[in-house]
Amino acid sequence: MKKFANAKVNLALNVTGINEKGYHDLDMIMAPVSLGDIVEIVPSRTDHVEFAGMDVPENNTVTKALEVMHDAFPHISNYSVRIEKRVPEQAGLAGGSADAAAVIDAIDQLEGLELSMERKIGLGVLVGADVPFCLVNETARVQGIGEKIRPLGTDWAFPVLLVKPKQGVSTPQAFKKWDEGCRLQLDVDRVEQAICDQDMEALKAAMVNALEGPAKQLVPEIEEAIEKMRQAGISRVMMTGSGSALMGFDKLDVLKKAAEGLRDEFAFVQIVQAGSGG
Repeated sequence: MKKFANAKVNLALNVTGINEKGYHDLDMIMAPVSLGDIVEIVPSRTDHVEFAGMDVPENNTVTKALEVMHDAFPHISNYSVRIEKRVPEQAGLAGGSADAAAVIDAIDQLEGLELSMERKIGLGVLVGADVPFCLVNETARVQGIGEKIRPLGTDWAFPVLLVKPKQGVSTPQAFKKWDEGCRLQLDVDRVEQAICDQDMEALKAAMVNALEGPAKQLVPEIEEAIEKMRQAGISRVMMTGSGSALMGFDKLDVLKKAAEGLRDEFAFVQIVQAGSGG
């Protein structure tokens, strides 16, 4: 079975505090994008994970997803999983989480488990905070540590230019910087309203990411990349997730022209469709 594992972007990310278990509570709006990895999974004598053209990353989400599914359902088959990576790592695009969600979804189908979305979300959060959203895979308000998901019920989709600076951002380090004093509290309701109204100008004005400041401190190249995207004519630029990937918002012809020049500066430059209707 082959699955297309959609990456995601954050149109809003607010850190609301730290819960009793020491995890950061979040309030986010996330949207799937048309960029994704290809996940191929087939029954096998033993579990096996392969990443095409690269070494298998240590502590990867695919191996963890297999472990979670075996723990929950001891009777299921073993599986061989092959990942063709197209989503850059340490970018804030949830490539690894999308792969894990695809594995959970595929095993559910191959084994005839007929799991409810609530059950799959419960399994996904054991792998990682973004996995539940990648299972739902539609524009949604996401809260808690990623397990509370409320789809916005919109089919609005729009082009976004993704640019990834060479250096990535460590998610734990970004949260540590937030802990040390970048504790902005941001208004996510305005972003949700703009999306429900399908109002791009309102969205560009309202979008927020509490981790952008901390990420810039860790990776100064992010600020430089933002400035280069603005110089290329893009009217609104914001980081997604914990970075380091950046999103450019404008009319499609503006994004296409900007992309041509930016490809000389950055290894990853791609226009994608963001939103449930993409």
